[in-house]
Amino acid sequence: MKQIALLVIFFSIFFSYLFYVHNRKKKALPPAKEETEEERKERIRQEKIASGECCGQHAVCERDSLLNTKLKVVYYDDEELDAFANREPSSYTDEEISQFQNVLFTMKDFDVAGWLKSLQSRDIQLPDVVREEALMIVSERRANASATV
Repeated sequence: MKQIALLVIFFSIFFSYLFYVHNRKKKALPPAKEETEEERKERIRQEKIASGECCGQHAVCERDSLLNTKLKVVYYDDEELDAFANREPSSYTDEEISQFQNVLFTMKDFDVAGWLKSLQSRDIQLPDVVREEALMIVSERRANASATV
């Protein structure tokens, strides 16, 4: 019986000491800074950029921009379209228009803006019908992205 009482006293002293050390360390740490709304939005924006999603800054976002700011040509499995370089959009036949449509409709929506920049850097003008469809896809992506931000 005496041994049990000694064990209870020992454990209570031991746990009291641990509790004391834990609280002392807790008081020594600076208080955690709460994240402001602007900091939270910036953190989320940075995480989206890192993950490849839209950054939310549509006015300056290069990802969905249709202006070609890079000189490097990126192909989207559309090397056959190089044959249409320096041609007027009104000169395409129905068969040639369907080639452009096949490429457009087989790519993911988020690749369309990059594809348009690639065509621009290769001096390929889209047929009017395909250009309107591609621009509609890009504008829908922008609208959806701005609605989620």
